Amino acid sequence: MSLMLRAQAYWPFHKSACRRNDFADAIEHQEPQFAAWMRKHGKLAVLQDDEVDRLERSSRPGGWLGLGRQEVMEAMYGRADPRPTAPTYHMTATAAATQQQQQQQQQSGAAVVPVSSTDRGWQEITIPEGLGLAATRFKWRQNLSHVEVFVRLPDSVQPKQVCVQLSPSSLAVSAARDALVAGQLAAAIKLEHSTWYCDEGILYMQLLKRNRRGHYSNGATAADTFWFSLLAAAKGADRLPGPHPPTRYYSSAYEADDLAPL
Repeated sequence: MSLMLRAQAYWPFHKSACRRNDFADAIEHQEPQFAAWMRKHGKLAVLQDDEVDRLERSSRPGGWLGLGRQEVMEAMYGRADPRPTAPTYHMTATAAATQQQQQQQQQSGAAVVPVSSTDRGWQEITIPEGLGLAATRFKWRQNLSHVEVFVRLPDSVQPKQVCVQLSPSSLAVSAARDALVAGQLAAAIKLEHSTWYCDEGILYMQLLKRNRRGHYSNGATAADTFWFSLLAAAKGADRLPGPHPPTRYYSSAYEADDLAPL
């Protein structure tokens, strides 16, 4: 995409980036006022190819990694003193960074603390602000159609010792007969479309909301699909603040091809 087309489509600018104003030269004949402003302030607004791709993907249903266009825009350029949000890394990149850190510690003579695959996997499970919570033993997050639950299993537990009991309104997880999570769910789920599996010491669960985008209960709206907690009995710090869902919830991902009847 040319600089001129980028200028027409995306006008946010990064106030901490100062370079020669060849960008202003490229748009001079179409946007003279904007070009003059760029020269006056000594700023250059250029979006890299990956940033353009990120903005375009965020405009589509489901957004970019669950984030809407406005959130992606703000994360890159939309504030007076922009500080980019922390990046997310593929597990391969994370493993390489961890190995490099350990090598540096060995060279400096410091004691190396090994990181288990379970610890690494647990750290890589992120919870978007306002869309879930992280407890000691489990984490959960949500979008417009699903709730994802992550339960950390005790170190000595094997997958065959894990017992998961799901119903349309309740959840119970135990490992070697020790209860890890149990109770009535905050709202009903579609049991036949909910799944779970164990991997590297972590239980992964995906629950399909009964009341969800495109499948609203009578008189319900998108706001009514939001879960303020995983379990109905949760209180205090185990509940998300209300009384309304955060704005970012309405641009979160959803199952576009979800045609299952209520």
